[in-house]
Amino acid sequence: MNTTLIDQLRPEHPTRIIDIGANPQDDTTRYRPLLALGQGRLIGFEPQAEALEQLNQRKGPHESYRAELLGDGNPHSLQLCQAPVMTSLLEPDPEICESFQLFDHMTQVRQRLPVQTRRLDDLPELAPIDYLKINACGSEKMVLEHGRDSLSRVAVVQLEVSFVPLYRDQATQGELDLLLRSMGLIPHAFLSIKKWCVKPLLVNQDPYVPFNQLLVAEMVYVADFLRPAPLDDERLIQLSLILHYCHHSYDVVLRCLLELAKRGRIAPNPDHWYLPLCQAPG
Repeated sequence: MNTTLIDQLRPEHPTRIIDIGANPQDDTTRYRPLLALGQGRLIGFEPQAEALEQLNQRKGPHESYRAELLGDGNPHSLQLCQAPVMTSLLEPDPEICESFQLFDHMTQVRQRLPVQTRRLDDLPELAPIDYLKINACGSEKMVLEHGRDSLSRVAVVQLEVSFVPLYRDQATQGELDLLLRSMGLIPHAFLSIKKWCVKPLLVNQDPYVPFNQLLVAEMVYVADFLRPAPLDDERLIQLSLILHYCHHSYDVVLRCLLELAKRGRIAPNPDHWYLPLCQAPG
């Protein structure tokens, strides 16, 4: 009889996915396989009205979207930039942006709107959060610091990190790394690394051709499976499901399954029955 990893693990609840900054122009989404299987439940946050309308028009049965802007719970100004994907609670840093091809135009602020932010920890209906995806254009640290309780059992965090701060007071990759490690998460993967050309040089008059200067990267952090004792069974199960279906990290999944088998939570000898599932659909 055909079986799936979901059948083998029998999770206690659907995988709760929170997408902060769910702009439809973002092409880094990896959680859709769980939605297609009926295992995922997505709540997305997108404060820009046009993008939110697009998301609601095309949403599936396991998706919902909200207009709240997550942060520290205080009023802020939302900088609407020329390129919508650059819109941020933080002010673009013109000295830095003008050093990179195109970014002086992309980060030009066309309107500033007063907004009231919400703390992730003030939205208990979101818990338990299993998979957090966040692209907050510079305010990732603010969201994470005010969501520690909500993220206390998170299995996977996917976020954009910046090596060069395009916004004033933006936390860079090193600061975010220390924060996420303090929350019991470790780096797992780079989904993409974006380099950018520094002015004034251009290659064949094409501003999208980079040399070596790092700009941003899409990274994945995971609950520390190397020290599994503090992780309860359900957290290990959700970590396994996300990494299997969304990221194909079969080695880490097997490591988690061996721990679950040792605890008596799943069928024994996962090194025998799991590997065939890595090639099978579902």
